[in-house]
Amino acid sequence: MKRILSVALALAVLGGAARAVEFTRDQAGRIAKAVGTLLDQVHYKRVRLDDTIAEMHLTNYVNALDFNHMIFLQSDVDEFLAKYGKELDNLTNKGDAEPAYAIFERYLKRLDACLGRLPALLKAKHDFTQDEKFIAQRNKLPWPKNEAESAELWRQRIKFELLNGRLTDETPEKTADKVTKRYARLQKNMKQFDASDILQTYLSALGMAFDPHSGYMAPQDAKNFAIHNVDLKLNGIGALLGQDPDDDYTRIKGLTPGGPAELGKQLKPNDKIVAVAQGEAEPVDCVGMKLSEVVDMIRGKKGTEVRITVIPADAVSESERKVVRIIRDEIKLKEQYAYARIIDHVTADGKRQQLGVIELPQFYKKCAADVEKLIVRLQKEKVTGVILDLRRNGGGLLNEAVELTGLFIKKGPVVQVRQARQIEVLEDEDGRVTYDGPLMVLVGHHSASASEIVAAALQDYGRALIVGDLATHGKGTVQTLYPLASFMGTRQVADPGELKFTISKFYRIAGGTTQKHGVTPDIILPNVLDFLETGEAYLPNVLEADNIPPAKYQRADRVNGGLDQLRKNSSARITKDKDFAYIREDIELVKKQRADKTISLNEQQRVQEKKDIEARNEARRKERDARPVSADKVFLVKTETVDKNQPLIAVQPPKPAPTTAKGKDAAAKAKAATPASKPAKAPEDGEELEDTTDAGKAIIDVYLREALNILSDYTVQQAKGGRGEIVAVPRQ
Repeated sequence: MKRILSVALALAVLGGAARAVEFTRDQAGRIAKAVGTLLDQVHYKRVRLDDTIAEMHLTNYVNALDFNHMIFLQSDVDEFLAKYGKELDNLTNKGDAEPAYAIFERYLKRLDACLGRLPALLKAKHDFTQDEKFIAQRNKLPWPKNEAESAELWRQRIKFELLNGRLTDETPEKTADKVTKRYARLQKNMKQFDASDILQTYLSALGMAFDPHSGYMAPQDAKNFAIHNVDLKLNGIGALLGQDPDDDYTRIKGLTPGGPAELGKQLKPNDKIVAVAQGEAEPVDCVGMKLSEVVDMIRGKKGTEVRITVIPADAVSESERKVVRIIRDEIKLKEQYAYARIIDHVTADGKRQQLGVIELPQFYKKCAADVEKLIVRLQKEKVTGVILDLRRNGGGLLNEAVELTGLFIKKGPVVQVRQARQIEVLEDEDGRVTYDGPLMVLVGHHSASASEIVAAALQDYGRALIVGDLATHGKGTVQTLYPLASFMGTRQVADPGELKFTISKFYRIAGGTTQKHGVTPDIILPNVLDFLETGEAYLPNVLEADNIPPAKYQRADRVNGGLDQLRKNSSARITKDKDFAYIREDIELVKKQRADKTISLNEQQRVQEKKDIEARNEARRKERDARPVSADKVFLVKTETVDKNQPLIAVQPPKPAPTTAKGKDAAAKAKAATPASKPAKAPEDGEELEDTTDAGKAIIDVYLREALNILSDYTVQQAKGGRGEIVAVPRQ
């Protein structure tokens, strides 16, 4: 197969710990010039770095710093536009990145002023009987005109925070303390931004002026990207780290099973890290240090020693210390590996049926080989159908998507890639078919890029039934990571970082595109996300959708004309299903919230809203608790299960927490919590990850449950109707 471009071509060897790089202003300017030149010359869009791009660059940067439009004043933004709006392109071409630092300094000044109001606002008497409204999400609203308007916005914000505390029965003192610590953490984090952090934010804003997937990665972030999106391994101790807003300590949040820290049995969750030393070197105090810097010190070359000084979680006094010596080793991020489940499924007529579900979180190196070995094991266990679950898969390596698609087709084109002057057809050429049985691809709004390539190709071939949300994400572009050292050398900057930029668009073999529109499933299941502004089409500066001629391929229509019946059966089940009834109720609530995005600051109204939510949730809980236990049984198949030829692992979902007054109170507090305005970034070594326990993998959610029912119907159709006819589709 020809050399294939990848969505994330970051294959640098990670020989040691990534160290934060502090650029000088001169070095920052040189890097900015290199980034500007490359985007101007090689970005797929082929637009010049001109005044139009400069204005978008500035807007993106200001929004990146102040996403919710609560910190800057409108006069600041107007001043930036007048001074830099049509000059950032010229300054970038001259190697001048000073605007990045000047604007950031203004941000810090305004942040200090805003947070300086907190003590008085937290002590002030607020009238919670007024019919006052607050808009929490202000990213599409203007910045405050002046100090008076800013003060009013922050009064409303703090009133909103205090009301949330009252709704969860906190004392005013406790709420005030939590709010103070939360904003103190924000202030501290922003003041810890170094030159490379600021430059990364600034140049990523430039990249996003070309399209939303282009940006700059400082050396540390480029290495982390490769670790978490390509290699899925690093050299370290296997500990998940995190920081709480209540103090300046980095804590052990969890230990990776089989890692050096877990095997050593000396570190425990909630241990506080106070110092880190390399071998016999002097310890470096890390209290108050940025999490990323602590992580960097703990990572290192395989076989080397790191000494970590901690305050044990069960310490009686903060003065208690323990030094733990650990030899670093290679840590595989197995929570991102593909895995499979065999569902011993009970059909509507009471019969048992073995169905396979393969979960692939992302397209990492050699993931197609992992999926293949899982499929072989599923076939050995005599499954009658397979679901490839890509609902949470945001993409990855394009060549892996091509190889994975090839597991289900004999040979032929998988995706068409258009660069500036040519169209390349990427094909599966080996002629082998690993699995030829009934196949479904389960997708959602978070299925993006490489996931959409697989779903679109299998849909175009008629090889798989596609089921899921109204549409997938809609990312039909390909990016590469380009080391800037290859362009500007290393004499003036040892490691200038990497530029991620769009180099091509991909198209379906039928000639259409997934760009903006995504993949539309054959059978659509209702989802609240269908009514939220999520997906490529809602991002700024997206590349437009278009079409090219289809590739030459043979379509195998495995549905055999039975799609209408499958839809009819699914619709009938969904109409009667209580969980989907709850989803329809939630959709109506979301529609109302989108029509009126304000939040009441009237306590009586909010109390009633809270009671309504609690009553609705309690009614749903009681109805669910009264249901008979599902007869379906779940068996887990991991890649290591296959490698070691181990027996299947029977898993049970976690038991629900007992319903107590304390439990209800905790649930109420969770409901009152304010959601984050932006999604969290991908976790670094040590940061908290979502629950990936075996018990969690035993849960069959409402969408997977219906997908299993559809697959069951599909297998019956396949058994009755044969394989379907092969139809040649010529290239136009």
